[in-house]
Amino acid sequence: MRSSPASASVPCRRAGSLWPALLPLLVLAALGGCSVEERRFVDRGGGAGGTGGTDPGAGGMSSDATSSGDAASSAGSGGSCAGPSDCSTPAEPCQIAACVAGRCGTAPLPEGTEIAPQAGDCQRILCDGRGAQVPVAADEPEDDQNPCTSDTCVGTTPVHSPQPGACPGGRCDAAGNCVPAAECAKDSDCGVSTECVRYSCDGGLCAARPAQAGTFCNAQQDQCDGAGRCIDCVNSGGCGECCVCSAGGVCVQA
Repeated sequence: MRSSPASASVPCRRAGSLWPALLPLLVLAALGGCSVEERRFVDRGGGAGGTGGTDPGAGGMSSDATSSGDAASSAGSGGSCAGPSDCSTPAEPCQIAACVAGRCGTAPLPEGTEIAPQAGDCQRILCDGRGAQVPVAADEPEDDQNPCTSDTCVGTTPVHSPQPGACPGGRCDAAGNCVPAAECAKDSDCGVSTECVRYSCDGGLCAARPAQAGTFCNAQQDQCDGAGRCIDCVNSGGCGECCVCSAGGVCVQA
């Protein structure tokens, strides 16, 4: 029988002759395995001398936790807020407190919102929708409780103009005052009417109605003063071409 090529080409060695060559390799492998296991322990535990791992169990605080602490310490101070109730009320009535992105601010009331309504002042205060006030004229005059005046509004200003008529216990005069009036049955019981005043009996009480100031009297030479008297002039209309009306209502040489 012929022998195989392998048995013919490889000489036979004793097993004991391989140990001297393998021993250094086995020692290195054992040392390498111990160092790998030791490093894994340090990383997991985060102890001193470790590699600075980010495990949550480590003694140090993470960057996220530090940021949260800073935010909590600044809340409620320096204008910070969690809601409008944390902010002060604005001085401007057309604005309200607002909390925007964690900071105190203001917000305007809607356009047309009326603030501080006050009866009788002939105006309404409205908000313009941008945080400012706008006065608007309103026909709401104040009643001055005087029966001898008419209450009206001229723009945003209350006006109380005298008006003729009866008043409790008398009649209204030209100045808007209630004055005692005599009882009467006819106009002549009250007085003699002139160019500057007309007497009448109204509702059993005498009334005197002065002519408007500037009305000509005394044959167009003088003027009524508005209080029932005929004087030289009021607006120079009774002075003629040569004269002017003085401050005292008298015609003087021009």
